[in-house]
Amino acid sequence: MTKATKLLLPYENKWVALSKDGMKVFASAKSVSTLGKKLETLKIKKDMATMAWVFPFESSFAPFNV
Repeated sequence: MTKATKLLLPYENKWVALSKDGMKVFASAKSVSTLGKKLETLKIKKDMATMAWVFPFESSFAPFNV
């Protein structure tokens, strides 16, 4: 299991705010708007974090463009 998997496994199907180096999760939420509010409460500027959706690890994702 990779470091990223260990870090993100508890956050499957959620939005996360990661440190720029990707080594720390600042906050998580079920919606991106709630995550933004949590970052404001924690006084973490949005440009200091990378926001991303964590897909389930037991499935795969293949982007498709028509």
